[in-house]
Order: sequence, then structure tokens, then C-alpha cells
Amino acid sequence: MELSDSGRKNFVQRVIVAAIGIPLVVGAVLVGGWVFALVVSGVAAVAAWEYGILMRRRGVSPILSLGVLGAGLQVGVTFVWGEPFRALGAVVLVVVLLAWTLELRGRPGSALLNTAAVVSGVGYIGGLLSCLVALRQGDFGMEQELPGAFLLGLLGAIWIGDSAAYAIGRRWGRRALAPRVSPRKTWEGAIACFVATALVFWLCLRWWVPAFPSGEGLLLGMWLGVVGQLGDLAESQLKRDVGVKDSSRVLPGHGGMLDRVDSLLFAGAGMYLWLVLRG
Repeated sequence: MELSDSGRKNFVQRVIVAAIGIPLVVGAVLVGGWVFALVVSGVAAVAAWEYGILMRRRGVSPILSLGVLGAGLQVGVTFVWGEPFRALGAVVLVVVLLAWTLELRGRPGSALLNTAAVVSGVGYIGGLLSCLVALRQGDFGMEQELPGAFLLGLLGAIWIGDSAAYAIGRRWGRRALAPRVSPRKTWEGAIACFVATALVFWLCLRWWVPAFPSGEGLLLGMWLGVVGQLGDLAESQLKRDVGVKDSSRVLPGHGGMLDRVDSLLFAGAGMYLWLVLRG
């Protein structure tokens, strides 16, 4: 399928952004510590700003600065405490107190909806992204051949799964997956994403965490292949609700930051829960 001029430009932009962004993210994961936490905090802040803008398009007036601060703070507190959900409780408490206090000034719109939008953004973006920090910090009782092996396996699987969905769906996609949410997503692309995600993650664990049971590694990869796509569809539903194609244009060719991390939001939290529950 031959690309139009605009399609070629978009493709070139996607490649350039990926060529710069992927090495930076992988490097931050390998370094770990406050460097990685700072990168995730910055990503969370930008995504939370985009989320607030989407809410404003829907007629709600959340305090953008508070949402950005809360999402970034959630990542920082998780880095210090090491447990994302305990950190989320403390951060949400502070955010709610500040939001209600600021709403007393008589801001536009509904105080209830404004506060709910801020809190939901902090939980959805800050709470879920902070699981990536917890994944980088924990070894979960397994000796790893590479620093941050679990997280690198997750990132590689989600990235390659998304690429497989795009390539297969564009070339052979015929049956719509969720036409009311995202008409361009197809069952063919979803199956390609599921298979690629599961296999890539399984291979990463075999290389980097050989002590992890092989069968469980494949099951975990399949789980990620499902929840990652649910995260993608959830963000698509959010954009459809406010009538936009991208959450913003901060990443040329890719849309917004929230567009880039939508799958990771669910997949990171899903993987963290799996590893914690297995002990």
C-alpha cells in the first residue's frame, strides 16, 4: 500500500521520534534510580496535562496545575516508598484537600466535577504509571541478567505488539474490533498484537530472567497482550467522547504523550499486580 505525501511525512516523523525516544527510555531504565523516576514523572506530568485539556473539551474545568503536580508527585512518592498503591492513597488525600479548598474561590463549572476530574487524572495516569517505577525497583525474588529486566521485557513487548497491530491491521485488517470506540482497530491487528506481545515478553524473560517459570512467563505475556490493548481502547474511548483524534500534538507523528503510554498504563499495573500476587 503506497503512502500519500502526508502519510510519508507522518511516517518519517514517527521514525525520528522513536529513534530519539526509545534509546532515552531504555537508557533511563538501565540507569534506574532517580533518573528513571524523573523520566516517568515528566511523562506523567505531560500526560496529566493532556488529560486535563480533554476534560476541558468536555465542559469540565479541572485545575490543570494540580493534576500535573499530583501525577508527578505520585511517581516521586512511589520512588521513595516503593509501593504505588500506598503512595496513591496519600497523594489523592492531599489532592482532594487542595482541590476542594481551591474550588471555594468560586471557579467556573461544577466543583464536584472539577475535583473528580483532577482526582481521576491523578489515579489514571500517576497511579498506573508509578507501577513502572515499582517494577524497576523490585527484583520480585528473581535474579535478573539485566537491570530492570522485567520492565525492559514489558516495554519491548508492548512496543513490538503495537507495531505488529499497526502493520497487520493496516495491511490485512477487515473486521472492526470496536467500531464505536476506534473504527480503525481490527480483530486482525488485535490478534497480531496479542501474539507478538506474548512471544516477545516470553523471550525476554527466557533471556534476562531465566529463573522465571517458562509456562508462567508465557501466561503473563498473554495477560499483557490483553490488558495492554484494553488500555489502548480505554484511551480511544476517552478521545471519542470529547471528539478528538489525538490527546495533543507534543510528539510529531505520534500525537500526544497519553497516546504513547495508553497501553503501558494498563499493562504496567497488570504486570505489577501479577508479580505482587505471586509473592
